[in-house]
Amino acid sequence: MSDPSARIISHMNRDHQLSLNDYVVVYGTVDSKYLVEDSVHITKVDLEQIVIEYDLINPSKTKTLALYWSDAEEYEKIEVKSWSDIKGKLIAMAKYCANKQGFEMHKLTKAEWPDLSLSGLFGWSMYPQWMVLILNSYNPEILRNLFANDALFNRLVKYLPSGAIRFYKYAGETHASKVLLTIVVLHLIEIFKETGPILKKNRAPGIVRAKWYFMNLIEGFPVLIRLKNLTK
Repeated sequence: MSDPSARIISHMNRDHQLSLNDYVVVYGTVDSKYLVEDSVHITKVDLEQIVIEYDLINPSKTKTLALYWSDAEEYEKIEVKSWSDIKGKLIAMAKYCANKQGFEMHKLTKAEWPDLSLSGLFGWSMYPQWMVLILNSYNPEILRNLFANDALFNRLVKYLPSGAIRFYKYAGETHASKVLLTIVVLHLIEIFKETGPILKKNRAPGIVRAKWYFMNLIEGFPVLIRLKNLTK
């Protein structure tokens, strides 16, 4: 049988860097901006304590955090009496440390494009709508002139309800710039009030945040549905 201590150390150092960083920040009262994040690693674990080593930027030094299980506060009050208790204790500690910093335990590392659900299809539909509004804001007749001699397009348009055509001419041509501005304002409000805080809480990296912000600017509420489903 393999050494349980070695298994825990290997697993945590390989797959749970974020949790180790959180342990140091919360239990070791270390300012995260001075912590060399990829330096944090477990050097020892037994039924009494966990020992974590880490580097600091300012002042530049290597330090050790020796944390007894009985001193590691967390919400579930798990007592470590055997090796089988340690996994649950570490998870509870990770949740506690993340919560104390106002974060979720896991980091959001990806951005998801719309799927084929109802909200996803609505999200996809917003991309061509933006193109239409941008072009018609520049010249309300640009698309009408472009398709004026397209027999197939004009044949298909005849099947549309007259109300839909009137709505397009009013909102998509005559007032395209106003509609576009309204969409931008509403979607920016969503970003600042909803999307931004969710991404911050889930510690999304800058490039991931930028992708979500772009999709939210174009699509609106479908992005919030995807984001909440992904982070719940």
